[in-house]
Amino acid sequence: MGDELKTAAAWAKELALPEKKLKEALKAAGLEPDAKKGVCAYYAQATIEKARKGLQ
Repeated sequence: MGDELKTAAAWAKELALPEKKLKEALKAAGLEPDAKKGVCAYYAQATIEKARKGLQ
């Protein structure tokens, strides 16, 4: 996986957001992971930004 794809937990830590809130925002917006490896879901920054707009 490249640096641009990270788990929701990694994005939450980087953006100083609660992980639970970010995951709820992703689900509420109906956003799917950009990649999956096993059970791990990876998101691109653009997808995370869409979810963050739902938090504001």
